[in-house]
Amino acid sequence: MTFNPIKAFNSFVFDEHIERVTTNFLRNSDPSYRGRAIVSDTIAPRTRGRVHFQGSWWPAQCEQNVTLAVGEVVQVVGRQNITLLVRSVPPLVASC
Repeated sequence: MTFNPIKAFNSFVFDEHIERVTTNFLRNSDPSYRGRAIVSDTIAPRTRGRVHFQGSWWPAQCEQNVTLAVGEVVQVVGRQNITLLVRSVPPLVASC
């Protein structure tokens, strides 16, 4: 699809419908949004919280039915727009 300035202008001025391109910002779109993060605002099930990831604070959401507490380490599994999608990390089991 190529950019058509006349079509764009008409859409802006006359509110014409133009063809929309769907983009996928979910999970596998960018491998740089993977790794560990630390919860900085509690994340309740299907509710946004906040995490510290790669030197910045991000809105985050967990699809699991768990509450993630402040200070908990989580796994970033993707992103949806600017919200990181995270999962809880199971605690390490010490072996003797």
